[in-house]
Amino acid sequence: MKLPSGRVHETVNLLALPAAVYFLPNQLPKLPFVAGYLVGTFWLTPDLDLATSRPARRWGILRIFWLPYAWLFPHRGLSHRPFLGALTRVLYLAALAGIGLFALDLLGYKLQFEISLNKLWLSFFAGVLVADAIHLVLDTFCRRK
Repeated sequence: MKLPSGRVHETVNLLALPAAVYFLPNQLPKLPFVAGYLVGTFWLTPDLDLATSRPARRWGILRIFWLPYAWLFPHRGLSHRPFLGALTRVLYLAALAGIGLFALDLLGYKLQFEISLNKLWLSFFAGVLVADAIHLVLDTFCRRK
């Protein structure tokens, strides 16, 4: 059976969002979870390792920054592994942001902010993970038919 298209993945993820929010533990704030879930559905999907995928195109001109990711992680490789795939994309994006902030610092821009790993970031990352998991389950289900 043919694997689902990007549109099918997005539709299934959007349909599953209410259930994902319903089953979210009360300790995690819902708004960052939903934001992470939507980011994971539309911008940080396992298919970001394909240069012509819808998520890659959504990055516009910034998709050039995702080309090294696609070279490092061939399609259906590590990028399609539960937890590890989402983690590689989030860490890759964090590394790009870090390089950008370092470059701004070298140019004399002094940015001050506090980074803390709290419930907001945990909830956001949980949203990315759940969106990723639904994508992978759908791929696995359709591959077996």
